[in-house]
Amino acid sequence: MSATETTTPPTRADRPRRPSRWWMAAVPVAIVAMLAANGYRVPVFWWQSGQHHEIASGDRDEWVRVTEDYTDALGDTTRTYEVRLAGLGGADTAYEDRGGDEFTLADGMVARTVDLDFRAEPDQTLKNCAVTLVDDRGRQYRVGHVQDGIGPTVTNCVPEETPGPSVAIFETERRGALPPKELPRPREWSTSPTVAAPKDARFVEVRISFENPDYVTLRLPD
Repeated sequence: MSATETTTPPTRADRPRRPSRWWMAAVPVAIVAMLAANGYRVPVFWWQSGQHHEIASGDRDEWVRVTEDYTDALGDTTRTYEVRLAGLGGADTAYEDRGGDEFTLADGMVARTVDLDFRAEPDQTLKNCAVTLVDDRGRQYRVGHVQDGIGPTVTNCVPEETPGPSVAIFETERRGALPPKELPRPREWSTSPTVAAPKDARFVEVRISFENPDYVTLRLPD
């Protein structure tokens, strides 16, 4: 007699596992969603992190009137001011900060003063201004939003003793309010922030910015 060979069909546990068809179908969708999300964040970050939206411009010694939109804790609002580039001076290898301490710059660098005149109502928020020098090669040298270790960052564009109101960061604040005992800012004043830059740089414009990406261009003569 010949023995009859029998086989036992594999159980569910013995069968090799296959990836779920639903999971496999979902992978391309997840990848596309991830790329779309990152593709959205990249341009938003790029747009908000630099100065690439000129809102006003003018030549040296010309008054430029600026009105720009921004948002504080109370909602959307605007700031309005006038600015004039009076001159560009200084080529010092050392500078003195507001505390009276003197610092020496690295070899090849000098401290350039940017002489600015402003006009604005006392209730306008003009603290935390960035001042940028742009040379004929497109290089930028800034004091303000991105601190370069020279000069003040809060009072670049306002008087140190009477800088005026700050941007409202709480809903309980009132726009245009001053700290106790601080006098109102005058309607017209001058400032001279200092920017560290290469000694041989040839500058073609100055930029004033309170809110990235917006900036004002003040052109220097050829």
